[in-house]
Amino acid sequence: MQHAWHTLWFKLIDARQYAVLRILFGGLSALYFLELLPYINNQFSHSGWLGDIQQIAQQNGGSWSVFFIPVDGHANTIAYAIISTGIVSAFLMMIGWQSRASSFMTWLIWVSLWNRNPLILDGDDAILKIMCFYLMLAPCGNAWSVDAALSKTQQKVAVWPLRLIQFQIALLYFVSGWVKFQSIEWENGTLLHYVLINPEYSRWNGWLLMDSALIKHLLALLVWFIRDWEVLFPLLLINRYTRRVSIVIGILFHIGLLLTLHLRWFPVVMLALYPALLSNKVFITLEKKWLKTHK
Repeated sequence: MQHAWHTLWFKLIDARQYAVLRILFGGLSALYFLELLPYINNQFSHSGWLGDIQQIAQQNGGSWSVFFIPVDGHANTIAYAIISTGIVSAFLMMIGWQSRASSFMTWLIWVSLWNRNPLILDGDDAILKIMCFYLMLAPCGNAWSVDAALSKTQQKVAVWPLRLIQFQIALLYFVSGWVKFQSIEWENGTLLHYVLINPEYSRWNGWLLMDSALIKHLLALLVWFIRDWEVLFPLLLINRYTRRVSIVIGILFHIGLLLTLHLRWFPVVMLALYPALLSNKVFITLEKKWLKTHK
């Protein structure tokens, strides 16, 4: 029992798996921060529609943000400086320079943005925020990074930060599925029907599909399948065979969301989580193939 516990949390794995997650979430964070630049004045500065920082702090339960630091007369300049710092730190995180420090700074900017104005942020932002926190704890700069190129780093590292990420992913899917059991639209199978005919969400004219009773029935089956798969996701990860099937289902599901619905970056961010669920050997194999083809 003690050996199994130690293996679960403290066995050594190859650092390349952390490196892939660092590159993906550092790059995505940098792109997100870049997209926020045009909205700084309206959404994050004192001259915007949420200008009273003390009131915002109180409404958020006394939460803290870099944006709440009092800077008389220079609030807008500071707001731009904070977002710009986030862009730089996320880029440094992606390339792996001072990886843990840059991951911490990127996480700090995410927390500050969320506490300053959570009304324009969503689930994809929350995932980026929590992943930066986990990568701050992980030896994510030990491979495929500037840190690794400048100094000799260990290729074998502890697994426990990866386990935290995997538990977070499993919890995310379970809660998402459980909530769906409380929804009438998910219960009666009409959810996709309504989403696909809503131009705010659907990339296509869903009305073209709704004349067919067979299509409606298939959409209902898909709704129930997605809900049940999400609830069972943690259990499916335990067995290696069901894990592989579940990973394939998840990848196809999020690609489907990307192709059919307007959900900002959510499907891309969710797909970026999947390297955390793959076998550690996959990344060693990928590097060997890369080196072999570029000799």
